[in-house]
Amino acid sequence: MNESPAPIHAAAARGSRRRERTRAQLLDAAELLLSQHAPEEIRIEDVASAAGVSAASVYVHFGTKDGLLAAVTERVLGVATEALRAAYAAEVSPLERFAGVGAAYLRLLLDHPAVTKYLSVTGERGPRTPVETEVVERFSELRREFEQSIRDAVESGAIRRIDPELMSYFLFGAWNGVAALALRRDALVMSPERVEAAVIESGLVLLEGLMVNSPSA
Repeated sequence: MNESPAPIHAAAARGSRRRERTRAQLLDAAELLLSQHAPEEIRIEDVASAAGVSAASVYVHFGTKDGLLAAVTERVLGVATEALRAAYAAEVSPLERFAGVGAAYLRLLLDHPAVTKYLSVTGERGPRTPVETEVVERFSELRREFEQSIRDAVESGAIRRIDPELMSYFLFGAWNGVAALALRRDALVMSPERVEAAVIESGLVLLEGLMVNSPSA
């Protein structure tokens, strides 16, 4: 007597969910380690241990360490692109869009500290792999889009005339630098909550200075 298709399909579904769960655990573990170490310092065994699975599972799901890191990067870049492009596309005034993009970028850095670490590491030694090159290229593209949001705010008269390119680089560097304080392991460390508070407070001061009707304009 042949086995009914229903139990077979149910078993296949359970196996698929188990594989997806293991894959997600490995990606989460790798992302956490990337927020603490340079990519070359991470070992397959460390990722497997953090995920609570065998090292063989990493090879089954990703083939190699480079494959795993590429998958982590692609996931984080997808989140970053979606979040920032949504802020760029918001149906709000140019000034609100400018502020919204900044808030979205800060949230990204705090929720995914691996981004901060990645940008810091590649900035210090330069990208060494195609994955790291992709990270730099994608964030360069997002930086240019932020520059355009500043240009729109200037041209609409919402903020006083400044150089949009220079301001975008300054803010990009400032956000990354402050967010990196949450990753420090010394007396300069700040909690993510304090980082967010610091950026919000300084951002309000900056916006006040940029607005055309402010005393300093």
